[in-house]
Amino acid sequence: MSATELTPEKRRYFRRIIASALVGNMLEFYDLFMFGFLAVYISNIFFPTDDPYTSLLITLATFGISYFVRPLGAILIGSYSDRHGRKAGMILTIWAMGVGTGIIAFAPSYASWGIFGAITVVLGKFIQGFSAGGEFGTSVAFVTEHAPKHMRGYFASYQVVGIGLATGLAGLVSLGLNSHFSPEQITSWAWRLPFILGLVVVPFGYWIRQGLDETPEFMASVKAESPVKSTLSGSKARITCAIGVYSLAASTNYLLGVFIPLYAQKELGMSPADSMWGAVGYALAQIFLPPVFGALSDRVGRIPMITLGIVLTGVFTIPAFEWMVSNPTVGVYVTCVTGLTACVMVFQGAMPSFLAELFPNSVRTTGLALIHNLNFTVVGGLSLLICTWLARETGSKFIPAYYVMATVALALCCVCIFIRKARQNSVAQGILGEA
Repeated sequence: MSATELTPEKRRYFRRIIASALVGNMLEFYDLFMFGFLAVYISNIFFPTDDPYTSLLITLATFGISYFVRPLGAILIGSYSDRHGRKAGMILTIWAMGVGTGIIAFAPSYASWGIFGAITVVLGKFIQGFSAGGEFGTSVAFVTEHAPKHMRGYFASYQVVGIGLATGLAGLVSLGLNSHFSPEQITSWAWRLPFILGLVVVPFGYWIRQGLDETPEFMASVKAESPVKSTLSGSKARITCAIGVYSLAASTNYLLGVFIPLYAQKELGMSPADSMWGAVGYALAQIFLPPVFGALSDRVGRIPMITLGIVLTGVFTIPAFEWMVSNPTVGVYVTCVTGLTACVMVFQGAMPSFLAELFPNSVRTTGLALIHNLNFTVVGGLSLLICTWLARETGSKFIPAYYVMATVALALCCVCIFIRKARQNSVAQGILGEA
């Protein structure tokens, strides 16, 4: 079916399918980014120590440790979705995200409940981590399987748009928070408002997901008795290489999306309000560019777009950070972050469909979830803690750039393996051309 043959009714239905994926990813990353943006306040509220730097490290460790429950969510929710349907998995994740967000929003402070207040926040992050472990796999599989085959790159790229919307919303909320409330008011009570706002998304997310049909591809498929066992028994090398390629997405999502405002405050000397403009620039690029590059991948192939994006990111990362450090103005800062994000979006736009097409329908959600969460746990979840600690210990302002460059090297090596395998294997050739 060509794009011109899509009826108005079909177009409206496809828009709802895309929205169903957007809403879950937006909530997941909105809560994630808000926790990162408010890390300085949260560290004083829940993890007070005599040294503010130590409190911040504990908060960032909480941010990172919650990621270690994601692989469990990937296994359980991914397997559940491969056996019972993508729609069932998506409804489960949206409610679980709401529970985790609610626990954080109403958690008692350390001053009120002592260590139990801190434990409550950690519990909320763990529940968020568990639900997020299943969100990417279920939503990408759902959208990809509903999409016309020649438009899968375009459709799946909206998963990345959801992250951009989350970043933009979180950045604007943070700007409003810092502009309208004093630091004392934010520490006292106003920090809860962004998380309460996140709860509003949950019933809307359930409503739009509940009203959609299961994917025809899933309904017609033969279900695997044990999706996890089937995935790991025949796809270990594929998963390992895919994690390597995808590592660049993890490092850049968190360092450019979450860490960069904190970096601007600590290393570039900017105010909390000014630092949020970098997050807004990141969000704008991530909202508008992925569908463009996703659609291009439908025409020229996934691997060429992914390779181009990796190379561009590798070429411009160090110069961008050098410019920010030597000219720490808001204009230079926003230009560099937005420009780097544009480079990242070249491969990010093609990445969701590329990963989805690596697996057969019977284990697609499990495979996607494992790649996404093993990668984001190791490479992304601890990036804030690692970069903050290394920057303090070394005194270098370029630690985030070096971290990104390490994942550029890893991603480039792994994409070369995919290219070599594709040339050797006629089945893999479909990834390069037909996909």
